[in-house]
Amino acid sequence: MVNTKIRVYVFIFITALMSKPVYAVSTHNMFIITLSILSYAKWNTPTPALCVIDNPNYALQFNQAIRLQGYHYKISSIRLNELDKSSCNAIFLSTFSPQEEQKIIHSQRQDPPLSFSSTNQACEIGSAFCLYTRNNNTSFKVNLDSLSQSKVRVDPRVLLLAKATEQ
Repeated sequence: MVNTKIRVYVFIFITALMSKPVYAVSTHNMFIITLSILSYAKWNTPTPALCVIDNPNYALQFNQAIRLQGYHYKISSIRLNELDKSSCNAIFLSTFSPQEEQKIIHSQRQDPPLSFSSTNQACEIGSAFCLYTRNNNTSFKVNLDSLSQSKVRVDPRVLLLAKATEQ
């Protein structure tokens, strides 16, 4: 039974790696989607810290979403120059180019945190999860290279929320 479960997870993960870029669509906003994705991660703390970099307004909106949805995350609004001193399990980037995201993520002295972006629609470099809104629907893509660099383990079922699409 255990071997069967492991085989299924490995099959899902390998299938996801070999497929085209994955993405998902939802009528929820990017804050709810981000918190939902975080719920698929395995954390070594009961209250993971999501740091919103250089966007206090987004941090407020994440806190509102937490109150409405009942998630247990600590949301911090921090400046980029405070990132090295912060204990962030995940980061949300909304004011940077994909190249800047890549540099920020790779500059971390510790293991790169799980990363989210709202300004990286292509999702080819930079953040692991890239959220965007089109036609009033929030979508996300997964950058599997960035996801694998983060030491945060995300349940492969989050990839089932996404489907391969032609762009």
